Amino acid sequence: MYDLLQCVDRALDKFGSNTKQATYWALMTKEGISSDRIVSNPQALSRILQEIFGNDGSQIVEKAIVKEIKKAFDLESPSSHYSLTDALEIASSELPGIPETISV
Repeated sequence: MYDLLQCVDRALDKFGSNTKQATYWALMTKEGISSDRIVSNPQALSRILQEIFGNDGSQIVEKAIVKEIKKAFDLESPSSHYSLTDALEIASSELPGIPETISV
C-alpha cells in the first residue's frame, strides 16, 4: 500500500507541497479520511481535488496521480486510459492486505 500512497504523494508534489498538505488537510477535516485511507476512498479524494482545483484542474491532478500509478505498477491497457478510481482499484488488487472493495 505504501507504494500506492507514494504515487499519490509524488503526483501531488508536482503541484507544490502546500497543495499536497492542503489536500490531505481537507481530506481529514471535510471527509474524515486520513491520507493512508485514500486507496479505499478515491471518490473522497476526487471530491476534495475538485473543491481545491475546480473541475478542469482536478482532472489534471487526477491524471497526474494516474500517471504515477501507471508508472509504478506497469498498468497499460490498449486505450491506456484509467480513471483515478480504476487505477487505484487495479493497483491495489496487486497488493496484499488491501480491501478488494473501494468506497464510492
